[in-house]
Amino acid sequence: MVAARTTLPAPPELQGRWVAVLEEAGLRPQVLRIFDRFPEERSLEIAFGAIDAIDTGLADLLLERPEELLDAGVRAMRELLPVSGPDAQALRLRVLGLPPTAGRLVRAIRETDLNHFLAIDGIVRRVSEVRPQIRDAVFECVSCHTKFHEPQDEASFVFREPLECPECGKTQGRTRFRLLTEESTYVDAQRIEVQERPETLKHGAHPQGLSVLLVEDLAGKVLPGNRIILNGVLKSYQRASPGRGGVVRNTTFDVMVLANSFESKSLEYSEIEISPDDIAVIERFRNDPTVVDKIVLSLAPTIKGMEEEKEAVALQLFGGVVKNHADGVRVRGDIHILLVGDPGVAKSQLLRYVSQVAPRGIYTSGKGTTAAGLTAAAVKDDFAGGRWMLEAGMLVLADGGMAVIDELDKMSPEDRSAMHEALEQQTVSIAKAGITSTLNARCPVLAAANPKLGRFTTERPISEQIDLPPTLLSRFDVIFSIRDQPNQDRDRKLANRILASHRDVGRAGVGGTEGDAPPFPPDLLKKYVAYARGVQPRLLDEALAVLEDYYVRVRRQGEEPDAPVPITARQLEALVRLSEAAARARLSDVVRPEDAQRAIRIMENYLRRVAMTPQGQIDIDITQTGVSHSQREQFELARATMRELQGAPGGQFSMAAYLEAMARHDVTEARAEAILQTLRNQGEVIEPRTDRYQLTRF
Repeated sequence: MVAARTTLPAPPELQGRWVAVLEEAGLRPQVLRIFDRFPEERSLEIAFGAIDAIDTGLADLLLERPEELLDAGVRAMRELLPVSGPDAQALRLRVLGLPPTAGRLVRAIRETDLNHFLAIDGIVRRVSEVRPQIRDAVFECVSCHTKFHEPQDEASFVFREPLECPECGKTQGRTRFRLLTEESTYVDAQRIEVQERPETLKHGAHPQGLSVLLVEDLAGKVLPGNRIILNGVLKSYQRASPGRGGVVRNTTFDVMVLANSFESKSLEYSEIEISPDDIAVIERFRNDPTVVDKIVLSLAPTIKGMEEEKEAVALQLFGGVVKNHADGVRVRGDIHILLVGDPGVAKSQLLRYVSQVAPRGIYTSGKGTTAAGLTAAAVKDDFAGGRWMLEAGMLVLADGGMAVIDELDKMSPEDRSAMHEALEQQTVSIAKAGITSTLNARCPVLAAANPKLGRFTTERPISEQIDLPPTLLSRFDVIFSIRDQPNQDRDRKLANRILASHRDVGRAGVGGTEGDAPPFPPDLLKKYVAYARGVQPRLLDEALAVLEDYYVRVRRQGEEPDAPVPITARQLEALVRLSEAAARARLSDVVRPEDAQRAIRIMENYLRRVAMTPQGQIDIDITQTGVSHSQREQFELARATMRELQGAPGGQFSMAAYLEAMARHDVTEARAEAILQTLRNQGEVIEPRTDRYQLTRF
């Protein structure tokens, strides 16, 4: 049974009602201005609410029969013009702010939505190049030389050719029709794919996409990763495929949206619905000095311990303030954190929990991630007629949210190198298949990795056991090493907590006891973070003085002879971001000294774990360059020793003599052999014959 459609009023009546709406809304001057600025401007934007307030019946018809109603609206625009002409024919009407009843999730679209006006909220996943698309094809009959028009369907992939000549009546088999490309009419066209937002998906669900056609002044205005609300008409088209007897047409139709307008969504978490009751609950925590501690208790509460790591991750959820300087330099406010730990310390559980409570959080595992999947890729797809398209990767899709990457060490070095630009500049540049573009990746990155040997050992410094290049490590603001060391008292407490949680789950069936409820349930925590991200705290002079004194005091340690560089300006910027995040967590407009002290405590914890030398000194080069100050000194000592043993450019030395000379400088045999092997790998030392070594540059 075919559903009945509302009978439309006569076209003149519709046009008159549109004229009344435009006049009452005070849009006549804007229509005249657009006409004067044509072709730079050609579209009039009108809010659906304005139409509904003036003529509710017209607004209802617009949602049900949008193509006819929009065509009548364009004719009404022309009626308001003093003159007519080709420019007036090209004016367009764009409707924004469709009501919630018109909103659809991609997976919720059904056949009853066909030919209706819909609003789709999603992320732009793919974007084709802007190319001319024929709208009105002009043909010439070869037999009688008659020229005639054949309008094309924008939503169809099939080029429509004439069946017979309107003058002589000859059909395709008896004559030919020649396309006159110079006389045909074209429009700019671009095909994109809109994907569901990650936060709307159920756990494990695959995001679905929807094809969209942008024409005229809508084309070329979106990039992969943009979050938009797309307003358009849902159309269906039949896809044909080759078969034995020729072209086979499928009974299942594909759908596409003919876009009428789109609204770009800002980086604020506007899609997180926060009710007045939620705001009342959130505001109770304003300027609460213990709110960060409460959030730490609420982060993965079933994971016992890891309070220091959770505190840093809690501040990462809020982030610092982005600074745009007058010279165009942008300083990121997002905080990047890396957790490197032994197996079984619940890193993955913490990461998954954070990806669920973080607004716009996206989770991936490094083992199954490539550089293209992480950043962006140029793909060839029949969606765009076999042309190359730009497809957004995980970091681009997480723009404005949070990217969570587990098993970062399992990625190949080539794939990991793609993260360098995204971490520091927060952009992704791509130049492939003739496509050159720069996409935004403005998101904090929370990553986890395992030690190089699978588990930390006491024989080697922790810095040497992190199997990640220094160029990548230097981009992280905070790095935590998590060691699983047996401790009877701590192990007993941890076992009691874990076993008690299993007992409580077993009794309740679904969860623990009421007394174990975290201060912030997951839903409230997500809303609290989204609400707090709107706060833009500024640094008080007192907080600046605390950070300055700490930075100068730690740097002073590097002034001693042969002392390593303890920290650099990168750590100072990280301290500022952590301080601003602590203020945001309190919903405070200012950063106070206690916020700076919290940031300093987190930074000292990081430096003590990862950048501490066996002599008890802080050496930031361990993570920034991969070679500590003492290691550089040992390499210089080894080169000087080799020159002394070699004696002359053509001389040689033995392994035994080299080890004996290094031992006199308190360098162990194992370390001396490792230095020699490194110099051999770098080509600085060669072995011309057995047990005889020589410097290549004396």
